[in-house]
This record gives sequence, C-alpha cells and structure tokens, in this order.
Amino acid sequence: MDMAKLRGYITKKVYLEFRGRYKECIRMLNGLEKTLERKIPERERRWQFAEESAGYGVNDETLSQGWHLTPEP
Repeated sequence: MDMAKLRGYITKKVYLEFRGRYKECIRMLNGLEKTLERKIPERERRWQFAEESAGYGVNDETLSQGWHLTPEP
C-alpha cells in the first residue's frame, strides 16, 4: 500500500483511508488475541499480561508491537 502511494497509483487520501482501516484491524486482532489468551490455562499462555486499564486512545507505539507500521506522511 505504501509503495502504491509512492508510485502514484493511489492518492494520499485513499492511502490514509486504507491506513486507518489497517490500524483498526490491528487493534481488533490484538484484542481478540488478548481475550482468547486469557481463556486458556496460564501455564499454556504465550503471553503474560499485567491487567491494565487501556482506553480507546491507543497510540502507534502500542499498535506496532509485533507489526510494522510506517510513519504517517
């Protein structure tokens, strides 16, 4: 997607729309993984969590754990 914008195949507006949807998908998948991980026995979990009170204002650093995000243009 980033390359398509750089090559002029899509506009900046279209790129930003896709990027927003991409970020939303990442948030949903991370939430799903976290929820499912809590449903299995603790000894079988891949990730250990500390309970946190995260809100909707998640920043890019949180999203980029495990996923590469290019900086906003």
